Order: sequence, then structure tokens, then C-alpha cells
Amino acid sequence: MTKSLLETVGINPKRLRLEWISAAEGQKFASLIHEFTNDIKQLGPFATKSKKVEIPNK
Repeated sequence: MTKSLLETVGINPKRLRLEWISAAEGQKFASLIHEFTNDIKQLGPFATKSKKVEIPNK
């Protein structure tokens, strides 16, 4: 749902990544951070597409 919202406001949803990692999994954490950092670098600088999003009143 969050990735869909990001896409709606013009942010590439690949800029969000959620992972569940135990405190005992330091090597896995380091590996995932390294991988995600490389992915973000490939996407380039952050920029939005300047879309106006209307939020309905409840």
C-alpha cells in the first residue's frame, strides 16, 4: 500500500524497502544495506514528478 502511495505522488517505489532482520543477523543486515545502497545509487538523485494529490475529507 505504501509503495502504491509513493508511486501516486511521483516517487519511485523502489526507494522503499522493508526487511525483518534479527539483532543477531549482523551480516545479513550489512549485506542488505549494501545491496539497497547500490540499488538507490542506480536510481539516481531523488526527484518527484510534481503531481497534485487530493486527499478526500472524511
